[in-house]
Amino acid sequence: MKLLTFSHGKDTIFGAKVGSHVINLPELVALSEGEKNGFPQDMASYFAAGDAAKKKAQRALATIKSERIAELVSQGVALEEAKITYLPPIASPGKIICLGMNYRQHAQEMGREPPKYPTLFGKFSHTLIGHKQEIVLPMISDMVDYEAELALVIGREGKAIKAENALDFIGGYTILNDVSVRDFQNRTLQWLQGKNFDRSCPIGPYVVTADEVADPDKLDIELKLNDKVMQHSNTSDFIFSVPVIIEYISQIMTLSPGDIISTGTPSGVGVARDPQVFLKAGDTVKIKLEKVGMLENPVFPPAD
Repeated sequence: MKLLTFSHGKDTIFGAKVGSHVINLPELVALSEGEKNGFPQDMASYFAAGDAAKKKAQRALATIKSERIAELVSQGVALEEAKITYLPPIASPGKIICLGMNYRQHAQEMGREPPKYPTLFGKFSHTLIGHKQEIVLPMISDMVDYEAELALVIGREGKAIKAENALDFIGGYTILNDVSVRDFQNRTLQWLQGKNFDRSCPIGPYVVTADEVADPDKLDIELKLNDKVMQHSNTSDFIFSVPVIIEYISQIMTLSPGDIISTGTPSGVGVARDPQVFLKAGDTVKIKLEKVGMLENPVFPPAD
């Protein structure tokens, strides 16, 4: 399944993509199962509800044939995807944990030795924006960089998870652009201040459920800036694999449904180029991730 969160009018809707339409998943389940209030109304709650909610969603979506779409449109349960506003798939994740220096070639281009342990930092939910929403440049920096990343969405609670079982704790996969304000990031040894500017972290548009991605450590990833390829790699270049990442982080903290772990960016970042390349107003950033989709965001000038 491709799950998403979107708005239409004043409503925020948890849905699934079906062809060129998006489906209001709680409403569809209510039609199919007769449970108006028994199905989760948001994605984090959906993952927390476990297999019972997953099976209801699968049964309901299996009833959709091409000839039924028109009926669902007339009922307001299906909408043309072109008419929605994409929102971050999970609006307020309990945790957004990110890795730095997790691709071998990226460590090399930055002149660093591969780290012995995962390099972790946190983001907060105020940074998140959806697919096609604007990256608004800050007034106080002109060193804003792009970073294409595979992000994991935790599907069930876990602590001290073993690597061999780690994939069982993933609800799905999405795309994250870890937009970084480099001059602020490098003011101190801690990166948090360069990673948490308002509305600086595009994510989405979909969360592709874990059953559709056999091996997250073998996915092509590409970023284009104004249709020029700037980053192109494969997650096989990870220093720390997805299972190892989950094992390591879960030794430190309990992972909960809806938490997001972003796995680091490949080589080709703007700060490592000669001459350096930073985002400017009028740019468009597109990230394509195998089996997951494409995340696109325009870049806007600083707000007054």
